[in-house]
Amino acid sequence: MGRVKLLTILLFFHAAWSSASQIDTQIEQFIAQVEHKRLQSTYPSARIHIQVQNKVALNYLPECNHDIHIENQRPDAVSRTTYSISCKTPTWKSYVPVEQSIFIEGIKATSPIARGERINQQNTGIGEVELSSLRGHLYTGTNPPYGLIASRNIRINNFITDHVTEQPDLIKKGSNVLITAQSNSIVVRMNGVALEDGIKGQQIRVKNTSSGRIIYGKVVSDAEVLVNY
Repeated sequence: MGRVKLLTILLFFHAAWSSASQIDTQIEQFIAQVEHKRLQSTYPSARIHIQVQNKVALNYLPECNHDIHIENQRPDAVSRTTYSISCKTPTWKSYVPVEQSIFIEGIKATSPIARGERINQQNTGIGEVELSSLRGHLYTGTNPPYGLIASRNIRINNFITDHVTEQPDLIKKGSNVLITAQSNSIVVRMNGVALEDGIKGQQIRVKNTSSGRIIYGKVVSDAEVLVNY
């Protein structure tokens, strides 16, 4: 009786191990053939690591007579997600937590950058960072932040995103500007004075030096504002 009971237990654990091994293998294939390729197409130069959590729970799932169906429940996630796994024969469905790590190269500060300081190649460099640790859009070598202004103090080795940058003022209050007034094919230009600072695309008040009239114009360069009529 003791031997029969022991044999039954061993057969149970062997079946559970075989089932878990089958499911684990198919999940790993799904990660390699589907998820890695999908994430690599979104982040071409990234280093990607995907790890299934709580694998011990797979031991309690029955062996599937066919290939299991796997689906990422949060395909837009950059860190934690969940895979649903299901079987038609016998019918069952379960979920497993998954940890994703996506490492990409971006621009970081190589020296402290003070608020209001211009960001350039002299105070920045390239480094690797885990995507989920960032807030905002990361600047990269193909889309650098050079010429932008730090909107807050940036510590050394901190990566630079659009949360800590702002456009520099192209026009300063009191500077001479060219006012371009345009209506269809008619263009008129006149001299003016900026009454406030302005970044590119911003509407600012300018004064026509000839008429003394104050109008609003859009900053188009460091010396010109555009007025549409």
